[in-house]
Amino acid sequence: MTANAHAKEDAASTHVLAQLASLLHSGDVQAALALTEAASANSAKPAEAAPEEAEIDAVGRIASPPLDTLSFIERRKSGGGYNYWANVPAATSYADECEIGGRLAEEFASFIGKYHNNGNGALLGSIVIDMEKNGAGRGHKIGFLNTINKYAMGAAYFLHADAQEPEHPWTKCRRLGRELAEALESTGEQQFAYIAPKGSGTPTLLFGHLDYHPSTETLNATPEIRGTPEEGQDFSELFYELINLVELAEATLDILREMDYTRGDGSRNAELDRVVALQRVLCTNLGRLRESAEVLDGPKTWVPASIA
Repeated sequence: MTANAHAKEDAASTHVLAQLASLLHSGDVQAALALTEAASANSAKPAEAAPEEAEIDAVGRIASPPLDTLSFIERRKSGGGYNYWANVPAATSYADECEIGGRLAEEFASFIGKYHNNGNGALLGSIVIDMEKNGAGRGHKIGFLNTINKYAMGAAYFLHADAQEPEHPWTKCRRLGRELAEALESTGEQQFAYIAPKGSGTPTLLFGHLDYHPSTETLNATPEIRGTPEEGQDFSELFYELINLVELAEATLDILREMDYTRGDGSRNAELDRVVALQRVLCTNLGRLRESAEVLDGPKTWVPASIA
């Protein structure tokens, strides 16, 4: 059994060498490379058939189907090797040639992407040579090579692009701040955001209303300047000021809750407990006041009662 196995192996090797010699003699280097790849793959696992698209060994050799799998490549009937520009569909115009060339290039790119071995790495040169030899149209060449150039340009960008310098933390903060400001503006409400650094012990992000402020002129004006009772006043600003005050008080309470209530000696910080309790009462009362003040939410005009 062992002798027979060696005999079969030697016969197979001789057959491959004969084919390789024939291909090199005919000048078909591409086919010779492909044959070498296939022979190396088979010798790596002689007892198993290499599955299509599978890596054969540690160096990443990939078994490739015959090149005439591509629609525009056919095996020569005599002399061995392949014709690398054959069976190309007829074109009726230059634009049609460009479309056909681009479509065949997409087929080629898909093939070498799926079967990216050393043999297929030299396939493009043979195709271009046979394009010239077999009378490919100008549109065929432009469509095919421009499509390949598109893929090559993408690969070259990733290959040669300079490594991006890491963004400075302050630059990143300002960029994200601008994006947050734009996002707040898109809500349609005038709001502000407070951002705390990580690990500061405060809530990471707080929001509040920003543009509702009572007019100092209106509050401090004399009754004569304010206008007659019939003109009335808009107190919606006061309601939004209360909202800001409630959010500020709640943010303060959150900070207090996250503080350490244990002293260095292990005893409880009773003073901090009292501050938190008072802050909780403040938040509760401010919340009730805000609910009561919702009636002031504009747009409404309040007219004082007529003076008798």
